[in-house]
Amino acid sequence: MTRTTDLDKEWQELMFLCDKERELAGDSTHPKLLALVRRQIDTLATRMGFSRKQIDTRQFRAERDGRHITRILPE
Repeated sequence: MTRTTDLDKEWQELMFLCDKERELAGDSTHPKLLALVRRQIDTLATRMGFSRKQIDTRQFRAERDGRHITRILPE
């Protein structure tokens, strides 16, 4: 079994945060938590190398090799 890479972990965290953002945006009862999640997405996606446009539109794409993320795909 191969080890989970840092990129795999970051991708999983980013996908979790995006799911949480959708959930909170639909609920609208936790605006401060939603703002926090959005800041975390922005910070993590920037660190991962996504462009401003990808971050703003939440169009995150990556290349996979089986269960592992091998690289982030630019616009």
